[in-house]
Amino acid sequence: MTSHAPMPDPSDKRALRDWMRQARNATLHQGHGTPSTPAEFSARQRSRLFQALNVEQGEIERRRLDVALTGATTAEHTVPVSTLGPFLTNLQESVAAVAQALTGKPTSFASIPRDIREATALRAATVFPSSFGLTIYGPEPDSADNTLFPDLQRENRTVLDDAVDTVLDIVDLSEGPSQTNDMLAEQLVPLGQRALKHIGALTSGLSEASVGLRVAWHTQGGQVRRSNWSPSGVQRVRYLCEVSEFTESETVTITGWLGAASSFNGKVEIRSDGGELIRASTDEELTLLLHEFFNKRVEAEVEVTKVQFAGGRERKIYAVTSLRNT
Repeated sequence: MTSHAPMPDPSDKRALRDWMRQARNATLHQGHGTPSTPAEFSARQRSRLFQALNVEQGEIERRRLDVALTGATTAEHTVPVSTLGPFLTNLQESVAAVAQALTGKPTSFASIPRDIREATALRAATVFPSSFGLTIYGPEPDSADNTLFPDLQRENRTVLDDAVDTVLDIVDLSEGPSQTNDMLAEQLVPLGQRALKHIGALTSGLSEASVGLRVAWHTQGGQVRRSNWSPSGVQRVRYLCEVSEFTESETVTITGWLGAASSFNGKVEIRSDGGELIRASTDEELTLLLHEFFNKRVEAEVEVTKVQFAGGRERKIYAVTSLRNT
């Protein structure tokens, strides 16, 4: 076995990343026998890296999304590039937009912050036997991307975990036995206009190609979440995204008691003086200061956006832009 340089001080992030990449490259030339499949080669490569680092595999496992496109168009184990290209782009944009909505105020314009882009960056790797299967990876576990949101690192979770899980929640709800779209709409609408636009583009492309999905989401510690998305479920989500109408937001002042606050996902609950319970998001800067207002009487500047969806039902989205104690 090829020897490796001594492991550097773990506090030296740059040196540690360089050392891990060198170890990863070195393991490419080691082996007993030839792997028979790309998956076997990848598994062996990871295993040797973990041995070289003398750590458990679950400690640095990279997030992985196995996606199998299903339907008549994939019968030859191929898929039109005109379908695959937009699907990958719309999947990436949907995950990034959902992450932005979960970590701050849902928006309809302006660029998604670079740190969120980096933390949710997906990379396509190998294909695998299926109607048409594709393996997609999240950011490298040794990169700075996974440490950009320390408040979200509870139980080894990342912002990418939360974003993908939210997308899969939408998938699962669309496949539920209920004939009403209310629960699905309640999951979609709070994500905001940008996220619905990208999810709408994702479902539109799949629907027009009559393609469904089988998904396996691999996270920390070997946990796997599986979801199936049928063409009918895809169409349900597409419909809700297309018929949901967002109004221009207006800013109002709300005075009341801030009784709940989460620095994990930037959410607050305010009981107004009029008795209304307001559940609102906060942007990143304000989220860092929420501890100063918890369980206190506050005056909040709040952006209110009205959304009307199927059946004429209306929902309001609240985003707190500033707080002060009263």
